Amino acid sequence: MTSRAARTVGRLRGARRPLTLVDQLMSSLSNVLAVVLVARVLGPDDFGRFALAYTVLTVTLTMSRSYFGTRIALSPGDAAARETTLGVVAALALLAPLVALGVLGVSAVAAGGGSVPVLVLVACTAPVVLVQDAVRFGASAVGRPQVALVSDGVWVLVMGLPLALRLDLSATGALAVWGTAALLALAVALVGFRAVPRVRPGLGELRRRDPVGTSLAAGSLGTAVATLVVLSVAAHVIGSAAAGSLRGASTAMGPVNVLLAFNALALTPVLVRRERSRDLPFCAAVAATLGLLTMAWGAVLLLLPEAAGSALFGQSWDGIRAVLPWTLLEYVAIVVGAAALLGHKVRRRSRAIVLQRSTAAVLTLAAGITAAVLTEDPRRVALGLAVSAAAAATLGWLQLARGGPGARDGVRALAPAADA
Repeated sequence: MTSRAARTVGRLRGARRPLTLVDQLMSSLSNVLAVVLVARVLGPDDFGRFALAYTVLTVTLTMSRSYFGTRIALSPGDAAARETTLGVVAALALLAPLVALGVLGVSAVAAGGGSVPVLVLVACTAPVVLVQDAVRFGASAVGRPQVALVSDGVWVLVMGLPLALRLDLSATGALAVWGTAALLALAVALVGFRAVPRVRPGLGELRRRDPVGTSLAAGSLGTAVATLVVLSVAAHVIGSAAAGSLRGASTAMGPVNVLLAFNALALTPVLVRRERSRDLPFCAAVAATLGLLTMAWGAVLLLLPEAAGSALFGQSWDGIRAVLPWTLLEYVAIVVGAAALLGHKVRRRSRAIVLQRSTAAVLTLAAGITAAVLTEDPRRVALGLAVSAAAAATLGWLQLARGGPGARDGVRALAPAADA
């Protein structure tokens, strides 16, 4: 590709990048709608059990993004990103039965029984969510975010219909609507990306070993399991309503998850194809921007009128509102830490990633469980989670600042690709 053509492609990518952010808003909105539809028809205790099951699905999605999504985002060019995406889609299709059974089993244990139809629907929808998310990663990596935007737009449209029509749904009915919307969104994504899963590439992706993806997946599993354990302990020691309050507060911070996903989907391919000497200022700018946006959204939530909060989360709003200030601090620390992880990813520093994530997991367990057992107050549990996230973010930035542009775990840095 000539220099002039490369500049033209770069300008087109820059023009389309806002579509990726809009798509993340759509994706987050679909998740919020699922939680809102269920919260409206369940009491605090039943909602707490659902929240635990939904957390298991979120953990599974986070692992898939870390292990499979990262290798798509770190692809050196468009052609490689497309081939990797097709292989990942096939791999996740092959793993679908194991994913569904795993989500069902862990959620049943975490929730302590009850609400079986709800748990089954969440488990059956999990593989669909994972595959659709992989296509979203691929669409962003190859510069076609409009494919993901249309897919998530369909999801939101179907999810929004029951609210717009004021349908009186049961919890099972609400999740059935969510599952149907996920299937339609996946079909749209596959058609738009022209992805036809094939067994051989899928097996190749399952056999492939990537130190960065493995370290991210292990770290994500550790922090996610730590959070799930803390929620489970809170549910048993304080009550299911406490777990619902903590999970509901995280759901209310959904727009921040949009920013985190944008960081992984859109900013990783941008930074990986640049010179490594630009990593630190780029990541610092990301941390400052995401931190300010997170605080702005937190201010909106804290000033939300009581009637509006109750309309969204029903009887669970009072508990959610009580823990929100601490959850806001936790999310500010999370986005700042995610900016440091971005630098470690593109430098292929798997050991630094593992250290940052394992520190977060250990501190989350220690602080969260201690607060739950000793204080029996969900606000103190949320404070413990915030302190843990801040400590992990600080460690990540110290490592990134000391590492230098050439610091990586013995892996050759990727040069900018010609078709990037």
